[in-house]
Amino acid sequence: MGNRRKWISKSIPALLFTACLLSGCVSDKEKLEKEEAYRLIGIHAMEEGKYEEAMEAFNNALGQTEKLGAMEVDICCYKAAAQFAAGDFTAAVETYDLLLEADNHNSDIYFLRGCVNLKMNEIDKAQEDFRQAVERAKDDEIYLSVYNSLYGAGYEAEAKGYLDEALEKKAGRPAKNHTVKGKIYFLRGDYEKAVEHLLTAVEKGDVEANLTLAQAYEAMGEEQKANSRIDAYIEVNPESSVAYNQLGKKAVGDKKYQEAVSYFSKGLELEEVTNEQELWSNLIAAYEYSGDFESAKEKMKEYQKEYPLDAAAKREYFFLTKNREEPEQK
Repeated sequence: MGNRRKWISKSIPALLFTACLLSGCVSDKEKLEKEEAYRLIGIHAMEEGKYEEAMEAFNNALGQTEKLGAMEVDICCYKAAAQFAAGDFTAAVETYDLLLEADNHNSDIYFLRGCVNLKMNEIDKAQEDFRQAVERAKDDEIYLSVYNSLYGAGYEAEAKGYLDEALEKKAGRPAKNHTVKGKIYFLRGDYEKAVEHLLTAVEKGDVEANLTLAQAYEAMGEEQKANSRIDAYIEVNPESSVAYNQLGKKAVGDKKYQEAVSYFSKGLELEEVTNEQELWSNLIAAYEYSGDFESAKEKMKEYQKEYPLDAAAKREYFFLTKNREEPEQK
């Protein structure tokens, strides 16, 4: 709306400007600004774990318009996520229901509703949603998403069925489909077939396939090829979490521990972090190498909240606490 009004100059008669006000120009603009502001308030509230406040903000955002465009769909998805996080699964399903009434071709919405139904132990409903999501998806990556959801919920047989189906399909043109096949073969330990498909994906333009390709080469004991694939990824994504992790590891190798801390921290601060656990672990190690055991202990405490099942981290935290805080026994 702001761009449309740039042509208005001080020389234009006040009558014309008043007419614009009466026609609703400013009103529409103000509603859009309010909608965006409430959306941001809701997102920030979610980040702080204030889900009731988040839902109220999202409702206020949606109250600024009667249409259902891309932004409104986005807000509804955030609202459903807040409802889910607050434990109100029924309300989350209802929100997704409304979205699907408006657009029943949205693969992502079917998948998200399936995840909520899965959480409610409605496995039949979840499976139906996942099936609808797969049928409407633009590429085969949906198979991995469904697999992870089902496998994480304990439905291993059903999860593996989706991997089987994905492998039976022809990859076709999309590079992402070759990446998916490569990841599946990697999960099954068939590294040669994984490499075959992942190389095809890279050739077709999917740079991210290099990351799984590096893992496959590493599993095959080909360290040099693995490193070259990570370098290839970093060349295209110089400010990614993977890049910062590699720069941090190099700094540690050069005994530049403060630089390493800076690199690992920058990686964790990014909006999209694909290797969070590794970055956390390396950051803690960098603090220890630098002699800053207090910071290492504090970061380890945060790490344990995120990854409570890491037994090695528990032992390390015990070491940091035991040896740095308790007075020596006489």
